[in-house]
Amino acid sequence: MELWDAYDQDGRPLGFDLVRGEPIPEGAWHVVVEIYAITTDGRVLVTKRHPDKHWGNYWETTGGASLKGETPEEGAIRELREETGIRVAAEQLHPVYVQARKERSAAIFHCFAAFFDPQEQTIRLQEGETVDYQLLPYEEFKQFVRTEEFTAPVRERFFDHQALFDRLMAEHVNEK
Repeated sequence: MELWDAYDQDGRPLGFDLVRGEPIPEGAWHVVVEIYAITTDGRVLVTKRHPDKHWGNYWETTGGASLKGETPEEGAIRELREETGIRVAAEQLHPVYVQARKERSAAIFHCFAAFFDPQEQTIRLQEGETVDYQLLPYEEFKQFVRTEEFTAPVRERFFDHQALFDRLMAEHVNEK
């Protein structure tokens, strides 16, 4: 059984737990983390969802629910490690945005970018979660996100905040 902390829409703890798969009470929200893993030379990691999952066989960036007791940063670090094998420290996370949205459930999305050296990390896909990956140069990534192969909710959130991603890429990518 996976437990989540319950929050109000503004991110204040409500003092009770939510259980994954059970209905979320009205007024309760949970934290979902999204992590854009980006190589130091500007390629964005996208993974293909396992066919048995919701949005199966669609491409996305890394993400998932923060577990009970986890900060968004801890959840992001764990999800990135579990789903891709990439290990980062909290100081390597760059906050991009926080946005409350009702999609499948009431979620407060905490989005981060994490830059990594592909020569020092091995991408390892999590069985049952992901089945393939690509490292796309940022401009190609922006085009790929527009395709029907990419998960629509991630696409919408990316384009809602594209200016923030553009600025982060300009500040942190080692152009060669």
